[in-house]
Formats: sequence, C-alpha cells, structure tokens
Amino acid sequence: MPNFSAEIKSDLNINSILNLNFDFWNDDVSHKLIIFMQEQASGVIQTWLENKSLLQCFYIHQLLPEAESKTFFRLMPAWLVSDMEKIETEIHPVISAVSTAPHLFFTHDMCVGDAITKIHETKETFNNHLAFIVDDQGCYCAVLQIHQLLKHSEARLLVDIAESVGSCHVSTDREKAVAMLQHSDLDYLPIVDLSGKPVATLSAKKAMEVMQLEQTQDVEMLMGIQADDNGTPYMKTSVLEHVRKRIFWIVGLAGVGILSGMVIQSYEDAITALTILALYMPMVADTGGNAGSQASTVIVRSMALGELKLKNWCEVLWKELRISLFIGLGLACISFIKVYFLSHGVSLPNGLTLSMLGSAIALALFFQVVTATVIGAALPLLAKVSGQDPAVVASPAITTIVDVTGLLIYFYVTSLILLS
Repeated sequence: MPNFSAEIKSDLNINSILNLNFDFWNDDVSHKLIIFMQEQASGVIQTWLENKSLLQCFYIHQLLPEAESKTFFRLMPAWLVSDMEKIETEIHPVISAVSTAPHLFFTHDMCVGDAITKIHETKETFNNHLAFIVDDQGCYCAVLQIHQLLKHSEARLLVDIAESVGSCHVSTDREKAVAMLQHSDLDYLPIVDLSGKPVATLSAKKAMEVMQLEQTQDVEMLMGIQADDNGTPYMKTSVLEHVRKRIFWIVGLAGVGILSGMVIQSYEDAITALTILALYMPMVADTGGNAGSQASTVIVRSMALGELKLKNWCEVLWKELRISLFIGLGLACISFIKVYFLSHGVSLPNGLTLSMLGSAIALALFFQVVTATVIGAALPLLAKVSGQDPAVVASPAITTIVDVTGLLIYFYVTSLILLS
C-alpha cells in the first residue's frame, strides 16, 4: 500500500520550495522535485499542478527529462497548455530570464489606502519594487512602483499614479525583450500570458545578464567557436572542451583553404614569370579579410541593436559599397606608393615599369576591398534570411572566403595588366 501521509508530506515540501524561493537550480532541490514527479501517481501530480502558475510550470518542465515532457503536458492545467506550447517554439524565451519573486496584484478600482492595507496583510515575500494593476478579469493594465504609495493620500486611486508600460508575451525572444526594455520608461518590463494576465517582470539586472550572455555567444560565433549554454568560466573549462568548441570551424575552414592553394597553383606561370607578385600577395589577401570582417561585425551589431532590418538590405549594400569605394581608393594609393618605393631597384621583365606594377597591384587591392566589404555585409543578411543567427557568419569563415576571392582577383588583374 502506498504511504499516503508520506505523499502528502512530500507534496507540501515541494509546494514550499516552489512558492517561497523558486530555488530550482539548487542540485538538492532539483533532485527532490524530479523524484517527486517520477514517483507520484498521475492524479496526485495533476491536482498538484492545478495550483501552479505558468512561471512555476515552466521551471518544473525545464527540470524534467525529455522523455517525461509528454506526460507533463498531459497533466498540466488546460489553461496553461497554449502558453507552454508557444514557449516551446522559442530557443530563448524571455520567461527563462524573468525575476521569479512573486508580485502583488491591485485592481484598478483600489485606492492607495487599500493597497497599503493589502501589503500589511500579505504574509508571503513579494517583489517590493513593483506591483501589477489588473482589471476585473485579472488582465494587465499598468504597473505601480510601490514607493509611490508613500507620496500620495490614501484616497488617491491607484490608476492615477500607476504607469502604463507596454508588455510582451512570455515566449518573446529574450534579446528582443531586452530591446523593448531599453525603450521603456521604467527599469522593468511586464511579461504577460496569451490571455493578457501578468506573469512576471524582466528587470534591468536580469536584462544585463541576458545581454552579457548574448554578447558572449555572439563573440564566440563570430570567432568560429561553438558556443554552449553552461557559461563555464575559461579557467574551469577543460582543455579537451576548448578543443571540441574550436576544432569544428578550424578543420572545416582548413579544407576550404585548399582552394587558395589551387588558385595559386593555377597561376603558377604568372608567379614564375614575375616572382615579385608573391611579395604582395599576403598584403592583398589580409587586407580583404580585414575589410570583410569589419563590415560583417558592423552589420551584425546593427541588427542585434535593431538599427536595421532585412527590408533595408538594399540600402545597406549600397552604403557599404560606397564606403568600400572610398576605403579601396585610399588603400590603392597607399599601396601604389609602397610598391613604387619598396620595389625600387627590382629587375623587371622587358617592357614593364614600377608604375605599371604599382598600378596593377593597387587596382587589384581596390577591387579586393570592394568585393570583400560587400561580401562581409551581405553574409549576415543572408544568414538572417535563412533563419540563422547572423553571428554564425564567423569571422574566420569570412576571412577564408575573401582569401579565395582575393587571390582570384589579384592574379587575374595583375596577369591581365602585366603579362598580357
């Protein structure tokens, strides 16, 4: 026979954990919660879940093994299913980053005196900075900074001192939610469910944590490092784990880099006839890689900050083209002067002069900068169109692609001018 009293005791313990501190990620609490969900009868779990909020159900679901997710959804209260299903479609929903402290709810017809009385009567801990103002159906209307209660008379209606701040759904991408918070007049962003009822708030502190994590992931992806979600510090990450995160791009791009060798081999006759071309080959390739990486970084940052959208792609490419023309022209002039003085005294085949050599290399460098900049700007936009994070267009990938195109441009232009 099952020990019913033990079940009730376990149920009460889990309830106290859920309702008081939300300390789900403590290993001991997580273990107890998983055991509770695995050992209780379906009826007991279903009754237990009926009293849980959307936020609590989300964290419970996060802790359960993937095999038990279907059972969890089957036992979850019907009014939470739609929200949970929508949350499941997002990789990083904002509900995973919200403050877990419970909030007070005041109705729109309450006055300051009623609110103060309710605060005194509330025994549980709650967020002492912010409260929700809701209508008769419990839907979100506005937010109230609790310290405002001290500045007004007890007869003043809460709706007169509350602030109407835009909200977002619990499934909204956390990075988008942070962007919404940046444009808010408060340091909190209300988070609501599909029915419009308030669930939690995204605080400025949590938003900073999200931005730090997003920036870390973007930097890792830009540098061709496979990001992970555990946030393990550098010194605590093992050597083999660092190798696993970095080797994928390095090996893949090494394979693509073979194309550079094939380009050089195909122009072997040009190098043999004019060996000085090999001297300036790294300069052209490196300059193109730097130009492409610069353009890509600027575009990724602007997209992350919401400064440009996909619909602006034509304007972006046109602007980057104009930028590249000026940069390319400046570098072409510098490279011409560099070739003219650095190669002074070098013997050249009959009919060739330093001016011709400098002009050929300067022209090749000009075209390389223009094409590399446009490619670097276009690749993040293409990644966004395909539904990928623009940051996955890693800097090493752009450098490798631009190296190949740069060598083709370099040898084609110089061969056409100097050896034709």
